[in-house]
Amino acid sequence: MLKKIVMMTAVLVLAGKLSMAQNLSFGPTVGVNFADLHGLKNTSLKPGLVAGGFFNYSIKTSFGIGAQILYSQMGANINENTDQINLNYIQVPVLATYYFGTKNEAGSIRPKLFVGPHLNFLLNSSNKAGNDINPDGTRFNAVDFGATLGGGLNYNLGSKSWINFDVRYGIGLIDISKDPNVTMTNRGLSVNLGVSFPIGSI
Repeated sequence: MLKKIVMMTAVLVLAGKLSMAQNLSFGPTVGVNFADLHGLKNTSLKPGLVAGGFFNYSIKTSFGIGAQILYSQMGANINENTDQINLNYIQVPVLATYYFGTKNEAGSIRPKLFVGPHLNFLLNSSNKAGNDINPDGTRFNAVDFGATLGGGLNYNLGSKSWINFDVRYGIGLIDISKDPNVTMTNRGLSVNLGVSFPIGSI
């Protein structure tokens, strides 16, 4: 719990400092995850919601760095008994983004590529019937760490506001299982749509 509080406090402090800077944008985002648990047998992709908000600081015309705070439904479908592992996280990606093109006018489109680390903080877990499958935190680790990479397009709405579309792939880099006989890592593809609004001189 202390680790969660420290990490969330750090993210909020970073967001506060960025909000005082120029070239800052912020906004909501929503999308769908197609998640799986690498290391488990007989699983398939499980769709789930991802939603939250972001801050992005453009250091140069073609480069930016941003932090997001997302509610992310992950886990996997279990094929052999038609069950599910539902893992709901607060996810905090920090992404470095490269933008192609320099136009900043209504109707312009800017492709982008991004990469960066993310932290997942486990909120709860359940099976398909909604029963808790992590009693007393004995099955899954409370914190997960991974990498996110992807790309997308930004469409300029005018007045320095953008529609943001992206497709990203998240790779878990640590074992989330507390069972010494089971190894599993989070994997997931997500498709997201958001809107960014300017603060400062973006």
